[in-house]
Order: sequence, then structure tokens, then C-alpha cells
Amino acid sequence: MNDVASVQNGDDHFVLNTGSPHYVSQVNNVMALDVVKQGRAVRYSDAFAKEGINVNFVEKTGNAEGIIVRTYERGVEDETFSCGTGVTAAALVSHPATEGMATVAVQTKGGNLEVKFEKTASGYQNIWLIGPAVKVFEGEVEMA
Repeated sequence: MNDVASVQNGDDHFVLNTGSPHYVSQVNNVMALDVVKQGRAVRYSDAFAKEGINVNFVEKTGNAEGIIVRTYERGVEDETFSCGTGVTAAALVSHPATEGMATVAVQTKGGNLEVKFEKTASGYQNIWLIGPAVKVFEGEVEMA
């Protein structure tokens, strides 16, 4: 993954670019949230409507290093079961501000992942997204 040097801290959210732009909001009871409605409201708000932004909702788990993430993805304009750059953005901003190496366990509707990274005074580097690669579709397209 790309290094991340800049994280904008809003009143109730973070904005950062992990390969694509992400808005991250920490919430309670993420599984009960209407991700499409809430995500669409942020994605099409005056601040983000022109370029669009992916919207991630995060809840910390009982495990100190764990989070649950749900993502409304621009372009798809719906919830996706797992977004790699979104999971990464959520993990970075959900981790305590201490410098050093860290691992965050992430649960998504699509499965479990880990994000490993190094936090430094200048941002985040050596970022790795770890999880299974699974074929979910196969098809053929005829070209006329």
C-alpha cells in the first residue's frame, strides 16, 4: 500500500488517501447502521460531491486491536463487502497514536483481514493488507 503522510481530523471523522480517498467515522453498533443512506449522505455532501469519496464506518471490537468496518464505495454507489483501501484507512486512524509497528485485526462482511503498518512522526509507512484471495466469479466476454 501507499505510505500515508496526511490525515485530516474532522469533528467526528477522518479523511485520508490510501490509494483512493476515504472518509472514516467511528460509530457504535456498526452492524445496525444504514450504510447506504449514511454513506450516500457523506459521499454527495457539498464537501465531497465533485470528486466523490469512499465512506467507512468503524466500530472497535472487544479486542483492543480489532475493528469492524463497513464501506460505502464511490463508483459502486453502494455498500461493498470489503474494500482494501477502506479497511486500511480505518485501521490507521483507529490505532492509538503511538509510534512503532502495529497490527489491527479487521472484520468485514466479506471476511477477516489484518492491516500491519509502521507509525512514524511523519505518518504511516510499510503498510500491508493481509487476507485470503478467493475467486468469487468467473466469466467470458465475446468481443464482436
